[in-house]
Amino acid sequence: MSYMEERRSGWLTYAAVMLFIAAGLYVIWAINLWSDAKWVSDISDGIFGDQRWLWGLFDAAMAALYLFAGKSLLDRRHFGRWVAVIAASLGILRWFYWMPFAPFLALTIVGMLFLVIYAVLATWEEEPRPAR
Repeated sequence: MSYMEERRSGWLTYAAVMLFIAAGLYVIWAINLWSDAKWVSDISDGIFGDQRWLWGLFDAAMAALYLFAGKSLLDRRHFGRWVAVIAASLGILRWFYWMPFAPFLALTIVGMLFLVIYAVLATWEEEPRPAR
């Protein structure tokens, strides 16, 4: 195998790093929700009512999913592409809901996740499968 065949796409590396960053943001956001931070907006009229711990649990699960997807992309596993696209899509839906409550954070994460989906889909057929 030549050097060019062994190199991972820069887009996939970008997607994996962004998934790791998004996982970190999700962990921080989950901790803020669990601690009833005063700066988090009033979400009592939302889907889960004022049960912030449910959103925190959802965010912790998403962080774990993002870590798995990022690691899988770095390991060049085809399954990681599917997980990355599905996880990023769920994240976009989640943050569209939160846009009225945290607009800057929501727009930042939605933009980042759109680029993750683009990176994975644009390089879908380019990556060689790992030799096992």
